[in-house]
Amino acid sequence: MVFTYQGDGDLAAIGTAETIHAANRGENIVIVFVNNAIYGMTGGQMAPTTLEGMKTATTPYGRNVALNGYPLKISNLLAQLEGTCLVTRQSVHTAVAVRKAKKTLRKAFENAMAGRGTSVVEFVSTCSSGWKTTPDGANRWMEENMFPFYPLGDLKNV
Repeated sequence: MVFTYQGDGDLAAIGTAETIHAANRGENIVIVFVNNAIYGMTGGQMAPTTLEGMKTATTPYGRNVALNGYPLKISNLLAQLEGTCLVTRQSVHTAVAVRKAKKTLRKAFENAMAGRGTSVVEFVSTCSSGWKTTPDGANRWMEENMFPFYPLGDLKNV
């Protein structure tokens, strides 16, 4: 069994071609994708998923779509491919969300074991250090800003 654990910078930037083509072939892999809308481990730069207006180390006045383009909804793109069997967007910001995430991950791994194709489980996440806020503040910001743009739920489940 093969699974990947990727951030938004990897999946939606440097690993996009490989991810799209593996998913399009229907490889029996599970992609666990953590989307915190920032390059959190390299200094807080703008990521492909950074929201419009969101401030980062490389966009101190906020992401400007005229200069930087729009945030990439990579899971929505992957859901359109014939080789994906499950594409879902979850979070782990509450106990209820954690329970749902566990069930979703189980289904993704069951899909891989059954040879159904590629499963993508996106976790909308926080980065309190990169966002320059407290953990509680990051959760609130995620709920108020990330969830409207990256709504939770199944994008594809066949």
